[in-house]
Amino acid sequence: MKKLQDLLTDEKVINFGESQVIKGLANNSDKVEKDYAFFAIKGSSTDGHNFIESAISKGANTIFIQDTSLTDKLKRDYPHINIVFSENTRKSLATASNKFYDEPSKYLKVIGITGTNGKTTVSNLLAQYYEKAGYKVGVIGTINYRIGDEIISSGHTTPDPVQWFKTLNLMKEKGCDVVVAEVSSHAADQLRVYSTIFYGGIFTNLTQDHLDYHRTMENYFLAKREFFNQIQLFNDKPIGSINIDDPYGKRIYNDFKEKIDFITYGFEGEFKIKDYKLSIFETLFNVEYRGKNITFKTKLRGLFNVFNLSASISFLIKDGFDMDFLQSTTLDLNPIKGRFEVVEGKDFIIVIDYAHTPDALENILKSLNQIKQNKIITVFGAGGNRDRTKRPLMGKVAEDLSDVVIITSDNPRFEDPNQIINDILEGITQKSKVQVEPDRKKAIKYAIKMAQKGDIVLIAGKGHENYQIIKDQVIPFDDKEVAIQILKEL
Repeated sequence: MKKLQDLLTDEKVINFGESQVIKGLANNSDKVEKDYAFFAIKGSSTDGHNFIESAISKGANTIFIQDTSLTDKLKRDYPHINIVFSENTRKSLATASNKFYDEPSKYLKVIGITGTNGKTTVSNLLAQYYEKAGYKVGVIGTINYRIGDEIISSGHTTPDPVQWFKTLNLMKEKGCDVVVAEVSSHAADQLRVYSTIFYGGIFTNLTQDHLDYHRTMENYFLAKREFFNQIQLFNDKPIGSINIDDPYGKRIYNDFKEKIDFITYGFEGEFKIKDYKLSIFETLFNVEYRGKNITFKTKLRGLFNVFNLSASISFLIKDGFDMDFLQSTTLDLNPIKGRFEVVEGKDFIIVIDYAHTPDALENILKSLNQIKQNKIITVFGAGGNRDRTKRPLMGKVAEDLSDVVIITSDNPRFEDPNQIINDILEGITQKSKVQVEPDRKKAIKYAIKMAQKGDIVLIAGKGHENYQIIKDQVIPFDDKEVAIQILKEL
């Protein structure tokens, strides 16, 4: 509970109502309760100003508006309501949420990870390093929100501002020292984490994804860049780790190197990856840092995990961690659910991976090609009501780097699964390598029954997800559990 005046930054109250006591915040009228403040936000498909009456009917005593044309009508029809004008109601929702939950990031070491691929893995790796160093760590990400082993919520990449600051406050109250969080491009663009004091940030990479929302790669990049802009706005001495091999990483580095204390990683980085050795059981990689050669050994597999580990380790170096601790701890890190997760077949292996973009699929397949003994059989699809332009690109990647391709469904949502499959097929020239099976369980079973000694079956696209979204139904479905059950039946 807060007073209205305590939630304002540079907004202007244009009508004082009967009560200035605020008991909650919402930007969705369905979530409004008595004495809530409602923030009318203009979105890409809906305008919150159209739901002001609904919010008031449900008990809102305060309305934040961005559309001044509504002022006279609201003052006339609802004189008992506080009406607040904001130049940007998205920004106001974030700053008010921060104040409503007592500015929790002041008391936490909050670290944000952004990029197309690797956010979940890097955040979970960082959490393990900090926990092994004795810190109590909160994680906000795609798999779940958790404190140590305690899961406090199912996951979303980055929640809305109210949930974001509420979660940070809960983590503070439960004694967390560190919070590692995935920050999506949508979140940065929509100012969901605005006004958070980030201790630092990590950029992993930028490849095609979410163009249904951002429209162009430049817009997508600018959303990622906005995250680093927000870091330096609210912290005078932030630290950061940047994949300098990525051209977009170079741009972020050059734009903010005077304001953020960066360390770079990659084949061209200050934390320089020199060489690596991949196997089905482990990964070895050598780096050069400040004139010294250092070897890391890990149970995580694949070249992309060399980069994920380098992102984590380089950030921790910047945070003052000892190199001997980082080397020994890297060997003890546990793989992340749904990220190069291996299920043993009779004389072949099944790999479950979240790869759902062209670049992520290429990364996992290149890693598998470096360790394969026989064939790679790839099962994948593409999400419905999402970026259609990536579908043929994923088809081409699968064709080029697999011996057999089985195209199936992956959260078709309200799209026709066969249309999604046809979009993928547009990128494939060797149709003889491809089988089509829209039923994901049947597709996985077909791949496993086909597998022979030394083969690798890759089931890509869903990773940790334990559901399929078909129209508006969320149906239980876990790639790993389905594969294990099929193995038992064979």
